[in-house]
Amino acid sequence: MIQKTHSRFALVALVATALTLWGLPEASARRGGDDGGGTGGHETLKLRANDAIGKPGGIVAIVLRTYAARPIRQGKITIRVSRPAALNALSADALRLPVRPLTFLNAVIYSTRGDVTAQATPSGAADSQSVAVQFSSPSGTVNAADGPLAVLRFRLDPSVTAGQEYTITVDPAFTSMIDSGGTAIDLAPIDAVLTVRGATAPLAVEAEGDTLAPGATAELGFQTFEPFGISNGRITLRYNPAIASGPPAVRIDPRYGKATFTVSRTKPGILRIDFRSPDRTFNTVPGTIVAVSLPTKASAAIGTESPVTLDPADTWLNNALGKRLKLKMENGSIIFE
Repeated sequence: MIQKTHSRFALVALVATALTLWGLPEASARRGGDDGGGTGGHETLKLRANDAIGKPGGIVAIVLRTYAARPIRQGKITIRVSRPAALNALSADALRLPVRPLTFLNAVIYSTRGDVTAQATPSGAADSQSVAVQFSSPSGTVNAADGPLAVLRFRLDPSVTAGQEYTITVDPAFTSMIDSGGTAIDLAPIDAVLTVRGATAPLAVEAEGDTLAPGATAELGFQTFEPFGISNGRITLRYNPAIASGPPAVRIDPRYGKATFTVSRTKPGILRIDFRSPDRTFNTVPGTIVAVSLPTKASAAIGTESPVTLDPADTWLNNALGKRLKLKMENGSIIFE
């Protein structure tokens, strides 16, 4: 069955851009699986920094996202980038690793009404660097739809070398949010890693898995870790059809860029998604750029781990100029617990 869908670009407006130059160096990060979770009401809201990757002198995007729609009226987010604790000792590796590897470029906060105002303040310490972004939305519609909440862009210092890593921390002491009703939100920050890749190394992509109870819907997807414009491509996911209680549903969040897509489910356990981005904006914000919801059977055994894989022969991306990109593919799993 072939289904054609247009991404709901008008659903989420790209809102506030806070531009401030930051005379500090840069770095890049690594991938990670979904931690899931986060709920509405007065319960804890998970605020996760995605792992990021970048090349020396390239652009790094630190994306913050949630896993539950809870409208936010105002807040402050502070991102801190530092060397791993193991490298803080005076060593040859520590001396070669820039303490402040990033130059801040801009920050964007998303709301469904497009009414956010924001101000970013970068700063540097002896062992780290940080950016604090204060924002407000008169309509209180930041995070009214779960997914990407903010993206901070940096330029990575040309002096960094492949394999270097930095810790990305959502600083809980300087991060707070107020919901649309004026109530302070209890936040659970989830940190990440920034990893430097070689200038000519393949781009990392991943089949994103999930951990869930039998009978729940597995939130899967295709994940990227650095911003690069995509003109068109194809993603072919394979999963075990025996765990599914129905067909998978595919969606593209317009915060990742504008795209249209078609879905083919010609064989059980094989999902092929073809997409096009006429304005080449797709993946200018990295993350789970193609999301897949798969209903699962309540009879699935606890402890079962079922692979979710990318078909390397039938998965490809073309850049903004139409050139095929070199990809390093990693796979995920559906785990029942």
